[in-house]
Amino acid sequence: MSCRAAKIVPLLLLPVLVCSTASAAAPLLYITNQDEGSVSVIDTANDANVATLTVGPGPAMIAASTNGRRLYVTHPEQGKLTILDNQSLGSPKVIDVTGTPFGVAAAPDGRIYVSDWNRNLVTVLDGENGAKLAEIPVGLAPAQVAVSPLNRRVFVANREGDSVSVIDTDRLIVIATVTVGRAPFAVAVSPRGDRIYVANVQSSDLSVLSAESLEQLGTARVGAMPYGVAVAPSGERVLVANQQSGTVNVVDTPSLVVTHRERVGRYPENIVMHPDGSKAYVVNWMSGDISVLNGETGRELKRLKAGDGARGLAIVPLD
Repeated sequence: MSCRAAKIVPLLLLPVLVCSTASAAAPLLYITNQDEGSVSVIDTANDANVATLTVGPGPAMIAASTNGRRLYVTHPEQGKLTILDNQSLGSPKVIDVTGTPFGVAAAPDGRIYVSDWNRNLVTVLDGENGAKLAEIPVGLAPAQVAVSPLNRRVFVANREGDSVSVIDTDRLIVIATVTVGRAPFAVAVSPRGDRIYVANVQSSDLSVLSAESLEQLGTARVGAMPYGVAVAPSGERVLVANQQSGTVNVVDTPSLVVTHRERVGRYPENIVMHPDGSKAYVVNWMSGDISVLNGETGRELKRLKAGDGARGLAIVPLD
């Protein structure tokens, strides 16, 4: 077994020691704890908490750069974005983005797309230095954001607009607004980049769109108040976290039929898949824990303790 100690800096409340029997370390899972102003770090090799990072007040959503070197955390009540270094967990860079930044997604070209819940726009930032590149008007109350590199598009779920805004990443303009279910919140892109999955909170369903033509490919009925969606690396399954019913649905993507329903913690919100598809992680907002699920069957394997107000999730490799 080889062990590699990460750089320990004042930001770290707990020492980090990453161990692996393989040549590459296991991915790290990052969780934003909104009520305590921190980010928890979990080694997915053994699902052990290896660090807790202090950040600014009210961290909400989190996303990683495509190369895994940086993480971006939104602070809606502060109008700020925190940039963390995944390689050393060093001192964060804090960017003032004004407004109410909420959803965040990173593109392969290094740009960051941040939704502004109250100003109904998406702010485009340079992912390295935080420089503002553009502000793009979208629908009402934009929530989560997803990048589709294949189509060079960004998809934005407009919570109060019952729609998804489609942004062209070359021209940085909205090229279409697509009507979906009621109160869309979460959005995810299939691994092949051909499908877009949108979780609609108030209609309790999952809208499926063609990433290219933007036509509606179908709808899957899920649990009450779906707030999170993740696609398996194979593209054959979508996992949907249903906040009000406290469940996760496994949806077969060819048929759009729910094949399994699993009870998890209270008010599950965000969900991410392990890169190898073996596990999924669901943050249970009100019960203060994380459900670890079998990535194929959706069955719960165990629960992990989370911080106060745990909400956002991101999983990234550690080179």
